[in-house]
Parts: sequence; structure tokens; C-alpha cells
Amino acid sequence: MKNKDILLEHLHDMDEFAVLKNITCFPIYLLGGSACILGDYVERATTDFDFIDIEYPAEAGRLFKMLERFDMLDYYVTPLAPDYKQRAMMLDGFKAIKIYILSKEDIIISKLSRYSEKDINDIMLLIKGCDKDLIHDLIESVLSRDDLSEKVKNYFHRNALSFKENLNV
Repeated sequence: MKNKDILLEHLHDMDEFAVLKNITCFPIYLLGGSACILGDYVERATTDFDFIDIEYPAEAGRLFKMLERFDMLDYYVTPLAPDYKQRAMMLDGFKAIKIYILSKEDIIISKLSRYSEKDINDIMLLIKGCDKDLIHDLIESVLSRDDLSEKVKNYFHRNALSFKENLNV
């Protein structure tokens, strides 16, 4: 079974549970490795889910537990442009939940705070076919956020400079 199929199976189990328990529909915005796989951006192995915490209702916790391995990333410490939702792509085939995959450009931006070797490798794969002008705009948008941790913003700024230099962006 391919990794994408495994990830989709977890999400469909979550969706079926939401239908069974009549849990209200809410959006989930995925980023990281699972988003890269589900968006068909890259092929690699991961079974964890990274998503943006958009202040979910308490009942959502019951659904997230079904994913087994997940990280709920607080917007305050996640470098994303404020309009990331406008570029996100919705995954089809779900009844009760709405699952969105961030754009390649937004995922690249999110990887610039840590910018580890694995992040750099992902970025090298993601950058193909990306709108580099948009990436520049997103970097500026993140740097102008007032609601981003200063520590994260400083790491992001330093890594964005390296990113631009190393990839000639």
C-alpha cells in the first residue's frame, strides 16, 4: 500500500467517525510531509499529519485522536502568509470534514523557519514549477506579520536569506 493511500485511509476513518458521531464539519489545513504527499507534490514516507490550529471546537479532539500521529501547529509560531487559505486546495471525497492542502509555495515558506536538511531536500523538490515571485511576496508577508513570534521571525528571516541565495530565487 502506497504512503498516500495510508494517509487517505486515516483521513477517511476520521471522516466516517465524524459522520457517525454527527460532528460538525470544520476545515483542516495540512502542511508538511503529509500535505506534500497528498497534494502529489513529492513522494516520500510519512504517517504523521501537520496542520494549522485554527482554534478547533472541543469535539474536534475526538477526530484528531484517530490520526494517531499529528502535530497541531499554532499560527503564532508557524511562518505562513495570512492569506494561505486562499491558495489551499481542497481534497475531494470527504463527507463531514473539509481537508485542504497548502500550496507548494506556502509549504516552502513554512519550511523556512526550521530549514533542516530534510526541509531543504523537500524544498528542492517543491520549487519546481513554483511561482517564484509569489514566494518572494509570501516571504515579505510573513516578515510583516505582527502576530508571529519574534524568535520564529528571526529564524525565518535568516533562513529566507540563505534560501534566496542558495536557490537563486
